[in-house]
Amino acid sequence: MEKRLLQLVLVLVLVFGVWNFWRPFWRYDLNEAADKGSEEKIIFDVEKGSGAETIAENLEDENLIVSEVSFVRTVEEEELDGSLRYGRFVLSSGMTLREIITVLTTQGTGEMAITVLEGWTIEDIDAELVELGLAEAGTFKTCAINCKFDYVFLEGNGGLEGFLFPDTYFIDSANFTVESFTRTLLENFDAKWTDEMQAAMEAESRSIREMVIVASMIEKEVRTEKDLSLVSGIIWKRLDNDWMLGIDATLLYTQNDGELSPEDLANDNPYNTRLNTGLPPTAIGNPGLASLQAALVPEISDYWFYLTDDEGDVHYAVTNEEHEANKAEYL
Repeated sequence: MEKRLLQLVLVLVLVFGVWNFWRPFWRYDLNEAADKGSEEKIIFDVEKGSGAETIAENLEDENLIVSEVSFVRTVEEEELDGSLRYGRFVLSSGMTLREIITVLTTQGTGEMAITVLEGWTIEDIDAELVELGLAEAGTFKTCAINCKFDYVFLEGNGGLEGFLFPDTYFIDSANFTVESFTRTLLENFDAKWTDEMQAAMEAESRSIREMVIVASMIEKEVRTEKDLSLVSGIIWKRLDNDWMLGIDATLLYTQNDGELSPEDLANDNPYNTRLNTGLPPTAIGNPGLASLQAALVPEISDYWFYLTDDEGDVHYAVTNEEHEANKAEYL
């Protein structure tokens, strides 16, 4: 019995000794950078519910820290597990381990990245800000309605939808406000909408409202650059000839569940382009640059119809009969 007790004591002493031997080394890592002097920004995502081990592994994979063990041990010893934040952060391999831990565990510190995807709506952006912990639900939507912005392209356009330019934005989370972020999105649209684009629009006797609405529909309907231009040509041709557009995406814009029932399709609201000619009242999302350019420079063709199958491939038709045959084959 005494022998076993002695063995246990020796093991504990050995473990304690090893721990105290290595502890100064991983604490030393706190002041080390993976690539000292580097200023390259790296977007680092932390998924909701990620633990210290997962985050440390991902940080090491991105060459952002020198020691996975040092990260985990520091978080554990300083009881920071419950403080680890989720979201999209802007880090650098030139940051020390301590600086990275501070950014990932302290609300309102460091630079964050917010990505607004092509086609996102005001409601989508609102949800993203809530997910990132930057705003309360509905705050962005309220600002889009009530905040005042003085941009020429907004005059007479009935709202901000379509003008909140999709991009990745780097923000200071400590000084974030919904109004300033909204202004940043609008400023980006203003910068992307060039004099050449304005001239091309005016040459076709179109308005910026028309361009943005058409671009938003193109964004929702198709993916490839070739299809963007072809579908743009079909939409403009239908508009110019007083044909109904028949684009379900405009009606889906008004739905919360992403599904269209027979009752929805029969509902004569302004966004139902199966029942109404012309454009919907507003854009149905915020288009990217490629869709805006496609709206400006459509490809002329003989096609009047198109559909997108489940694989994202687009099938075109000149006549309604051909279109019905495509529907039977691909839908």
